[in-house]
Amino acid sequence: MRGLIKGLFILFSLIVITAALMKYNQPSSERPIQKNPEINYADEIGEKLQNTNFTKKILVALRAAGYYPDSTIGYLIDSPNNQVITIQLHNLDKFDKSTESEIQNIVNSIAENNDLQLFMVNIRLIDVH
Repeated sequence: MRGLIKGLFILFSLIVITAALMKYNQPSSERPIQKNPEINYADEIGEKLQNTNFTKKILVALRAAGYYPDSTIGYLIDSPNNQVITIQLHNLDKFDKSTESEIQNIVNSIAENNDLQLFMVNIRLIDVH
């Protein structure tokens, strides 16, 4: 009985080792590298944002309109149809739909003037006291 169990164990081990060797020694099928269009768009839009000084233009326009934006702006860009810009504002007494609409219009105007797709604007209020 002991010999039978030992023989089955050795046979099972040989099958597992053979299967593993066959799997790892198979010729690899080469897949053509496909470029992800969203990654290409992210690279393209990043370059365009830098070349047009888009962030600086947004900051200057917001300050000219009486807002106090933080010196940085965040971008989340998945595709041309899903672009979010996050702006942090200081010292804003009231924030309502008209304020949000005015800031959205400023951003859209600058985007259109620089041949960029429109952004969804996300405003974050920072209380500095």
